Order: sequence, then C-alpha cells, then structure tokens
Amino acid sequence: MLLSSPLFAAERTRIDRVEYEYEPYREDEFPKWAMELRRAETIFFGSFVITLPLSMGIYSLCSSLGADLPSGSKAILYQVAGAAAGSLAIAFADWVIGEVRNE
Repeated sequence: MLLSSPLFAAERTRIDRVEYEYEPYREDEFPKWAMELRRAETIFFGSFVITLPLSMGIYSLCSSLGADLPSGSKAILYQVAGAAAGSLAIAFADWVIGEVRNE
C-alpha cells in the first residue's frame, strides 16, 4: 500500500516503465491558511527536538533544588507537556512575527 502511493501521485506514467517528472507547486495551488499551518507544523516538530531536552533539564533542576514534583510516568508526562508548550510558543511567535512583517 505504501509503495504504490508514489505511483498514483506521479504526473506522467508509462506502462513499460514509470517516469516521474517533478513539477513545483504553483502559488495558487494551496490556500494561505494551509501553507501557514504547514509552516507551523514544521516549526513545532522541529523545535520539539530542542525543547524536550530543555524541559527535561529544567524539570530535573527544579526537582534537585527541592521542588515537590511527581516522579515516574507522571514526570515524563509533565516533561513532554512542557516541551510541547514550549514548541507551541515558538510556532506561535513565528506566526506573529510573520503577520507583523506582512502588514
């Protein structure tokens, strides 16, 4: 199933051999909100790689300084939630900066 998906997405195909021609996206091919959502998704997951270790480090630091934080599976959940919140803040800040620059 996954291997056949490029065949259906190809612009031109031939029976004897498959030819793929790359055609760049046109300006009007996707709505503006879809492009903004795609950018936000890319920034969110790209920054998650940075915010997760940061969140784990901050959680560990707070725990070692005497904060009464849960341990075990709840600790992991809090660390992932903190990283997701940080990544969401980065993506939102990027969107705001883009909106201010376009005005």
